[in-house]
Amino acid sequence: MQDMPQAELDEILAERQKIFTPKWFMSLVSGRLSPGDTFWLGNYGVLLFVVPTVVLLAMLLAIAAPGQMAPILYAIALVAGLYRVAILRALISASVATPGPKAWRITGILWTAIEAAGLIGYAWMNLAA
Repeated sequence: MQDMPQAELDEILAERQKIFTPKWFMSLVSGRLSPGDTFWLGNYGVLLFVVPTVVLLAMLLAIAAPGQMAPILYAIALVAGLYRVAILRALISASVATPGPKAWRITGILWTAIEAAGLIGYAWMNLAA
């Protein structure tokens, strides 16, 4: 197997350096990325940063203010659900704008909608109680 040309490697590196920048997030939520990037990076790539932060916050809250931990985590779930709604809107836009088979795109849209509804419903039931 031949090595990739250096120009192609440089192009891949330049593209990767754009991920998770403010400009990239604007492209993400506006539906200008591919459906695959919108689904995978929008839904799960961001969690590579969010989950450790939430776990650290939960640990600190459990130590310092255990009584305030639940409402804060419910609020985080609500924000995560609203973020998923933004990703859902972008995913619908990206899926409609891109030609080709739609079965996996529809599956991604349904999956994202279910996750958004679950997060918002969970937060709403607990914050409203």
